[in-house]
Parts: sequence; C-alpha cells; structure tokens
Amino acid sequence: MTKITLGGRELAIEPLKLGQLRGLLDALDDLSGKTGGAVVDAAARVIQAGLARAMPDLMLAEVLEFEATMDEVTAAVATILGAAGLSRANGAPPGEAAPVAKREGRAPAETANGSPRSTPPSPPAAPTRSPSSTA
Repeated sequence: MTKITLGGRELAIEPLKLGQLRGLLDALDDLSGKTGGAVVDAAARVIQAGLARAMPDLMLAEVLEFEATMDEVTAAVATILGAAGLSRANGAPPGEAAPVAKREGRAPAETANGSPRSTPPSPPAAPTRSPSSTA
C-alpha cells in the first residue's frame, strides 16, 4: 500500500476503482493550467480523489484543512498519480520524447540523425505572357 504525508499525517493510498479513477482524471484535468490559489484547490481535488477508496467520506473542505506544505502537496499528487498508473514510463522526464535511434542502411534522403532532409526549392516560375505582351 502506498502512503502520502500531509502535515505530518500519514494517509494510505489504495488502488482506485474505475469510477474513482474517473474522478481523479477529472480533478487532474482541472489542475492543468491553474495558477495562484486555484492550484491549491485543484491539487486538493486530486488528493481527495486519490484518497477516495481509503477515505470515501472525505470532503474537499476537509482536505483543504490539512496542514501541509506545497512540497508535500506536490509529492502527494505525484504519488497518487503513480499509484493510479498515471506516471511517466520508466521515470521519463517531462517534455518531448528523445529522437529514435539511427537506423542502419538509412535512405539517402535522410540526414545523419535519421530525419528527412528538407524539401528542395521549387524551380523558377516559367515566363508567362501577359495581355499587354501579346498585342
């Protein structure tokens, strides 16, 4: 069983049922793009959803009354997401994925890193007759 600590209080995180996972995903969606005090409210919803199985009667107002630091809240959210199977694969860092390894025998149209070369420039425009040049 996974545990989180908020304000010196240790809380158990149990695997969520599918319906509880939906609540967690909704809370996580609400967390995205928040700033200021809205971050605390959204993180509290994630924590409440993560504790839903172990503490089904826990109200959001009670979560907001926990004495916790933002470091504890951040760690709790990360732990809850990991317990729900929503963490990055193999601890991958955030951001864009690394490029695919170079392939042997790559096509000549590819550069050394395996990316396609840019498209060659278009040929110059062919001369066209204008109405004044045909008179």
